[in-house]
Amino acid sequence: MGKQKVKPLLTCFTQEGDYLAILSPDGTVKIWSTSTGSLLAEWKQSDGNLPNSYSCMACSFIPKKGRGTCLLAIGLNEGDIWIIDVLAGDKKWSSTGYYPSGIAGLSFRNKGHSLYVIGSNGKASEINSENGDLIREFKASKRSITSLTFSQDGKYLALANGKLRVSSLENGKELLKSPDDLDPVQYISISNDAKTIVTSGFGETNLQVWSCDLSSKTLSGGSVISMPRPPLAFECKNSGSDEDGSVILALSESGIAYVWNLDTVSQDDVEPTKITVKLDKAEGDQQKSAGSRKSRIPVISARLHATGMDQQVVALIAYGPLDSPQFSLVNVSKAGENIVINVVDQTETIQENGTSLLKVDPNGKPNKKRAAPDPDLATTRSTNDTGHGENVDGVLVNDDPSEPTMAEKLASLNLIENGKNETNENQERKEPSTHGKPPIADSVIVLLKQALRADDHALLLDCLYTQDEKVIANSVSQLNPSDVLKLLQSLVSITQSRGAVLACALPWIKSLLLHHASGIMSQESSLLALNSLYQLIESRVSTFESALQISSCLDFLYAGVVEDEFVEDAAIPVIFEDTDESDEEEPEDAMETDDQENEDGEALDEASDGVSDFEGIDDMSD
Repeated sequence: MGKQKVKPLLTCFTQEGDYLAILSPDGTVKIWSTSTGSLLAEWKQSDGNLPNSYSCMACSFIPKKGRGTCLLAIGLNEGDIWIIDVLAGDKKWSSTGYYPSGIAGLSFRNKGHSLYVIGSNGKASEINSENGDLIREFKASKRSITSLTFSQDGKYLALANGKLRVSSLENGKELLKSPDDLDPVQYISISNDAKTIVTSGFGETNLQVWSCDLSSKTLSGGSVISMPRPPLAFECKNSGSDEDGSVILALSESGIAYVWNLDTVSQDDVEPTKITVKLDKAEGDQQKSAGSRKSRIPVISARLHATGMDQQVVALIAYGPLDSPQFSLVNVSKAGENIVINVVDQTETIQENGTSLLKVDPNGKPNKKRAAPDPDLATTRSTNDTGHGENVDGVLVNDDPSEPTMAEKLASLNLIENGKNETNENQERKEPSTHGKPPIADSVIVLLKQALRADDHALLLDCLYTQDEKVIANSVSQLNPSDVLKLLQSLVSITQSRGAVLACALPWIKSLLLHHASGIMSQESSLLALNSLYQLIESRVSTFESALQISSCLDFLYAGVVEDEFVEDAAIPVIFEDTDESDEEEPEDAMETDDQENEDGEALDEASDGVSDFEGIDDMSD
């Protein structure tokens, strides 16, 4: 397959790199999530404006309670500005005729609430993105601008108009300019600290690196970097080292990304890291044509995602077709290596936790072995119009063991009587339908980012109440460096409290430090948060033994008090006897019987006395 030349595309990332906006040749703008690869929104002008009339584009996602707002700013060659709410699908406002020479650059700042507009004639202004009201305006250049760029932190503006100029966006003042005139500049980029500027001329394959000193207002030429083909876009950032080093990422016309890690800007002959994307053919096709090579997929856009104190660079790579791009984070650790992103197939890519499962070979060697299937994941199949599944080998299958049977589907609709069609035993053994299982989220990254950027404490607590280790790890691993710092500061403030909130925050702190240790240590502002966290832990640990002794004493005393109260309040047991009426009548009957016996005894005594008297009379008569 011959080398493929990528046509210039109008693309832009949000300030944090969470979303990528791509202008298609048909005039449709689609915004994609770089973390999940899903389509957020799309928009197309109804009056039929051609895409070549668009000069620049900017995108910003404003988090709010609920869904949020995604604003898209488009600048036209005629000088018009459009602000579109892509989620709602309509224009918020537009400006016509204010920049007759055309729009040279657009950039959202202040969390998307303000928009910087730079005209080709050097006229600059800051506008309220919500209603289009003018906040302030200043003069960025007295001559026509050929190229300009904004720093990622939104503090500096670098432009070329025969000379290189650096201005502050906070007050609009010019910080430095080159003393000599330069050749026409097509592309330009500036680092976050405004210490490095990279320029490239029209059709040139060389990148010129410039060293800037804002204190002395001097600009000096540095190393010259060569590329095989002219660049489409490039950017530079500070390397994070103690020296004045920088990292440069460039995208060539051939669809290949190059990364240079310069310890010092005066260093020459630095070998770049080459990043390419290749499509693996099916295993059966490889057996049929052993001599066939992998086809290369062009890189659409790229962005430097993070740099740390360990000088490890992470690049965000977007590749694939414009209507369904894919994204991958690549770690660039060694200079001069060839990194190949091997994609099995665009229709067979398994996505887990919002990122594509891709095979990356840092040595550029193809990996012909098929990856072992994950037992926890079902077999990946693509669905065609007939509704049958197609597995990775291309064989049509129409059975799925996890799919409910026809009887189960009809039973769920109450169309089959249970007594006539299945026994009670089968009903007890029958597994519940898969459609009745609620979906299980494997991350809360969307809610977490909304809570951090909107400073929503209640929403942040809802995220922290999630205690699943896998969910916490997946959510924390997808955070940007700025979000990591915000989450760390929020967690440190929460640890100063006590109770259930503190217990919920501890697993998040642990996972955050494990996943982003290097990035946290590279930020000076994070050292204060780590120091306060260390002091808080020391204070809690120092009082643990004394608190444990007090707790033990209180437990012992409380147990004794409870035992004494139990002895004093002991009640005398009362015994109740249940007697029958027959038992109560027995004494009266006994008394009557005794009286009768007594009367009978007295009568017998009298009778005996009478007999004895008759006997005495008889004795006397004798």
